[in-house]
Amino acid sequence: MHARALARTAPAVFLFLGLALAPSSARAQCGPDGLNGGPCCAPAGVVLPQFPAVNQTVRWICFDTCQQTLAQTYCGHLGIPQPLTGGGAFICGAYTIRVQLKDCGTLGLIWNGQVKAFYSRNWQASSIPGAINLNVWRFVVNGDLLPGAALPTNNCQRPDCMNQFARLYVTGYVDYAYDCINGTWQASWMLDHECDGIHHAPGTARPAPATGLHPTKSFTVVGPDAGFIVSPTGPNQSNGTITQQALRKNNWATSPQICTFEEACTGTFQALAPTICLCVPTGLGQYVQTSVNAAGACGSAVAPSANGMFEQKRIGRWTNAAVFPGSQFLLFDFGWLSTQDGCTGAGSQEWYEGVETIRGYVAYDFAGLPLGNQFEDLASANLSATSPAPRIGAPHVAYWLLNFNL
Repeated sequence: MHARALARTAPAVFLFLGLALAPSSARAQCGPDGLNGGPCCAPAGVVLPQFPAVNQTVRWICFDTCQQTLAQTYCGHLGIPQPLTGGGAFICGAYTIRVQLKDCGTLGLIWNGQVKAFYSRNWQASSIPGAINLNVWRFVVNGDLLPGAALPTNNCQRPDCMNQFARLYVTGYVDYAYDCINGTWQASWMLDHECDGIHHAPGTARPAPATGLHPTKSFTVVGPDAGFIVSPTGPNQSNGTITQQALRKNNWATSPQICTFEEACTGTFQALAPTICLCVPTGLGQYVQTSVNAAGACGSAVAPSANGMFEQKRIGRWTNAAVFPGSQFLLFDFGWLSTQDGCTGAGSQEWYEGVETIRGYVAYDFAGLPLGNQFEDLASANLSATSPAPRIGAPHVAYWLLNFNL
């Protein structure tokens, strides 16, 4: 985590550090990612460890009219992240991850797919009193899931958009946590598919017909299942001053070296009243309309967009302090933001999707200073590496990464 402003100095030459390093000791896995402190607009290398496969029980949640209708336990699998390649080299900070959901009794395959994972940031955390023992790396992800032979036919487990489209679009995040003392890995993650008014709205990649697909329903996968309580209208929401963190651009024009240094920022993440249900006008207030303003040290900025609102969707919370991420609230964040590129001067209207977590294990930056307990990580949804046009409701690539602490 990085809170200090970036210096406006002339570009320098930086050594690119590999995306899949395999250190020889537990302690060698731990440390900052190398994206902090460089000159504005300069290319950056990133220092990341070899991330493992993850197997854990997960929760498939169906919301109808913004209320929980189903919360089914599946056996979840995240494959070893594989670096994306371009021009014969690894693309900086970009991976694919295999996702599988199975019936825990029969091991029948329910969902199978691959998501793109764009690296956002890392920090330290304490799951042991008196020690800072964890390093956490966060990715914002998106992709498609294909139905397996064991997929149930009811429309809370098999969304009705599968009657028209062959794939289910999902978006969310993965946090990988490494215990630097004991040499063990844990993970938490979320995948989300929204109701027609969001992921199947007119103008999206997979619009619903006039008769609708699942206009009242949205779907969320949460891992780990242990200790998770679904709470779509709980009091948890982010609101306040952005005190730490950064904006960062993926410069696809320089692929495969797309990473640039973080641009430290300040601003506000302001929850607005009243809470609403985006899926039906009369539903419960699961969604929190939000005004987002952030300005970076190099001139980049995000602000509310005339294209539409930005939203926080409340999902629930983990309650098991013994299992990562500890006692933590989980929300899916998404919406339009007007985006200004401080390096080129260009402005654009970007659709962002990502995650919001509140509390959890106490977090620290790499100087050992405590961090705010509201974490927002968002990635812009763009059609391709060569087209900045927004793409909503189908796999996309990220041009902008926002990570805020309140």
